[in-house]
Amino acid sequence: MMFSMPNHWREELRLFLGIVLIAGLAGTLTGQLLVCLLLGLLVYLGWHVFQLARLPRLLAQNDQPGPSPVGLWKDFVRQIREQQDSSHSHSLELSYELDRYHNAVNTLPDAVVILDPSGRVDWSNPAAKNLLNIDWPDSRGRLLTDLAADPVLAEYLSNGNFATPLTITSPANRAKILSTYIAPLDHDVSRLMVLARDITPEYYLDVSRRDFVANVSHELRTPLTVIYGLAEQLNMDQTDPAMLQRSTELILQQARRMNELVSDLLTLSRLEMRQESAPDETVAIAELLATLVEEAHALSGPAQHVLHLEIRSPEGLRGNAQELHTAFSNLVSNAIRHTPNLSEVTIKWLVDHAGAHLSVTDTGEGIAARHIPRLTERLYRVDASHSRDTGGTGLGLSIVKRVLENHEAELEIISTVGGGSTFTCHFPPGRVVSL
Repeated sequence: MMFSMPNHWREELRLFLGIVLIAGLAGTLTGQLLVCLLLGLLVYLGWHVFQLARLPRLLAQNDQPGPSPVGLWKDFVRQIREQQDSSHSHSLELSYELDRYHNAVNTLPDAVVILDPSGRVDWSNPAAKNLLNIDWPDSRGRLLTDLAADPVLAEYLSNGNFATPLTITSPANRAKILSTYIAPLDHDVSRLMVLARDITPEYYLDVSRRDFVANVSHELRTPLTVIYGLAEQLNMDQTDPAMLQRSTELILQQARRMNELVSDLLTLSRLEMRQESAPDETVAIAELLATLVEEAHALSGPAQHVLHLEIRSPEGLRGNAQELHTAFSNLVSNAIRHTPNLSEVTIKWLVDHAGAHLSVTDTGEGIAARHIPRLTERLYRVDASHSRDTGGTGLGLSIVKRVLENHEAELEIISTVGGGSTFTCHFPPGRVVSL
């Protein structure tokens, strides 16, 4: 098999033999063969030195037109350029991935901050400005503890134990609660990544749940204490019929109160846990309200409240009849419970261009403005002792709010101390149906 020589080696060999041949001919003609051969070798060496000197310029011009080297230098330059192209492509890929990473982090609602070994800001995303008061690049090089001045955060950083996330108030907005995670970077453990997440809704929901459990426990403890005490008295062989009757009445009253509380809790829980919308049906509001008025008369009893029903529109609603009955019944019951005997309660149904409106107006003692925003909270009471005397569970308006949310509606409360109250349910036009 014949040996195949690469082209660049053949070019290099031709160049070398050409210089030797010319030097040999010159030496033969001059009689200085050795001197001419040495001069030829010097020319060959000078050629390589020249190519080495122009190598940076050749690499810089890359694919630009111009004289190219020959021989071994031609292949050498080609390989270097291939390496350059590969490195350039790799750099472009890294730059693209870095841009993707920055774009992804910059769109996060959570604050991301990179700290250098001294605890100074090395980089941050836009969300860090709204949550941690860190504005990139103006905050670069500044201490995190100076920008987010919170002693709890400073102590957390100094301890170096980041196993448990830290809950702090946002330095940029005191109304926000942040959950802060800190961890060293994998490629450089001397640098830290700080991740701050806005958990304000979850935080207050958790507080609300704890308060709710405490309130329920308190609400149930009172009737249970009464029942327990009366049962002990009955166990003492009381023979007084009047005492026995009174004890029995109180036991029934407290048991009824607990039953109503548990019933309302189950209703509220069912409404809140409902994952799918209840099937819509056409609800005849006029008939529903007429039924509620009859029930209200029975609830009023000896108090003899004067109930006015005003049906100003014949239309009905698209919704869940049972839920709407529960919500409207709670509004009417609240009005009767908080209105003096022989007082008036007005129930009005109206449809206009803005939608449908069901209002319940009483002539009771009214509600102070500071209480109105919290009336739909579970177990919230304006006057705890008075509310328990009237028989309410403190969950009625929470149930109303949840039912209205399920029907895309809103509850409006207007009240003045001494001037009565009006509770209005506003339904969107899409819920109105003609009968």
